[in-house]
Amino acid sequence: MPIDKEFIKSKIHSREDISLKTITDIIAYKISESPENMGPEANFLASADAVAHYTSETFEDLDSLKIHLSQMDKGMKSINEFADTVYNYYQDKQLLSFDIVKNMISKTKDVNLKMIADIVAYKLYQSPDDKGPELNFISAETFVAQYVSENFKNLREFRRCLSDLGKGSYALEAFADLVYKYYCQRKN
Repeated sequence: MPIDKEFIKSKIHSREDISLKTITDIIAYKISESPENMGPEANFLASADAVAHYTSETFEDLDSLKIHLSQMDKGMKSINEFADTVYNYYQDKQLLSFDIVKNMISKTKDVNLKMIADIVAYKLYQSPDDKGPELNFISAETFVAQYVSENFKNLREFRRCLSDLGKGSYALEAFADLVYKYYCQRKN
């Protein structure tokens, strides 16, 4: 029987288990440095939730978690490695919605998405569908957000696709071509 998630969260919040609290803090920091940054309190709550879910799905009790951490290595290295594992788990569970992707573009939380939207806006400018810079960018932002949210489960999948398309600006241009062709050229 898995460990109760609320029990794990209570251990984190009460600071009763210092390793769980440290792992949670590391993941909250990683979230704050990512496009998913929601602010300190929300990052910590998301991190605690990820730690609770991962621990509950992976270990039958807290002792088995402590044994696992002690077998990985000694000290902070094992805690950092475990935090990386849980953070990757968190990223895989983060589903991309249209609103999340649109927000990431408009607030430039993900430079790749913003650059792709800029390229699509430029393609709109060069097309017969040109409606001026502001409307072109709003349309491009919408097209990119829609395409990414419909075709990718999470940011890691999206980034994997970009790396499959090539390196640097070539990959961004190739992805922008996909979006532009999908939304703008299929109606012609």
